[in-house]
Amino acid sequence: MFDDLGRPDVAYAIGLLQTDGTHSGSLDGKGRVSLELAVRDEGVLSKISALLPCYSSIGHRTRTTNFADQHETATLRFYDQATRRSAAAVGILVGRKADRIAPPVGALAVPDYLRGLLDGDGSVGFTRKGEPFVSIVTASPAIAGFVCDIIREVCGVARTARPNRRDGVYNILVLNLAAASLAAWAWYSSDVLGLERKKTAAQQVAQWQPAAEKAGRYQVMRKRWTAADDLIVLAHGQSEAARILGRSVSSVSVRRWRLRAAEQGLEP
Repeated sequence: MFDDLGRPDVAYAIGLLQTDGTHSGSLDGKGRVSLELAVRDEGVLSKISALLPCYSSIGHRTRTTNFADQHETATLRFYDQATRRSAAAVGILVGRKADRIAPPVGALAVPDYLRGLLDGDGSVGFTRKGEPFVSIVTASPAIAGFVCDIIREVCGVARTARPNRRDGVYNILVLNLAAASLAAWAWYSSDVLGLERKKTAAQQVAQWQPAAEKAGRYQVMRKRWTAADDLIVLAHGQSEAARILGRSVSSVSVRRWRLRAAEQGLEP
């Protein structure tokens, strides 16, 4: 299941498990993968459970948190060793993993994987000033660089992956038209797999347009792809195409996904 990176639901599940999941134990012995969400998000757990090629269970518990006295959660768990090894091979790592996770290598369904990351460690909505935003907080340099590459390719704006001085994590944020573009790209359909509350917020962000008198200030420029560039993307591996074109591997990965999606009539 986990090696089918081109499937949107699988790519999403990998992103969510990398950020919100826990893989404990040993790949050579007993172990467990678990994913705990608020009970209102249990529907996502059921859909991920249906993807798994092994037995899994969903349990519930109620506990006191900093935000609520009675916080009810649902947790998906599976123990099968072969499935856990497959999960680890695509980056759902055993043990502490916040700063070690990285995008899987292969023909990845990039928008869906990003949506999984954002459902786990991201936010989407509107600021107090009414500005639409999409943001993510991560301790992983690889994920930070990946997100910055996507923002550059999809939104046409530059973000630099630099950890903050206080705790060494990366805070990446886009606003206004860039946020609208990224939300429309990651949540490209009303029936994509994801947390319903974030999907609703993303749909609102994606529909945002600046007032007519302010439209000019939000125009963005990007390095355009040419037909020759696209031939190189399709003819070479991701790393080689990135070297030839002077672009990042993530940017090439996004472009390849968009070309193949357009051929299949899936481009949002």
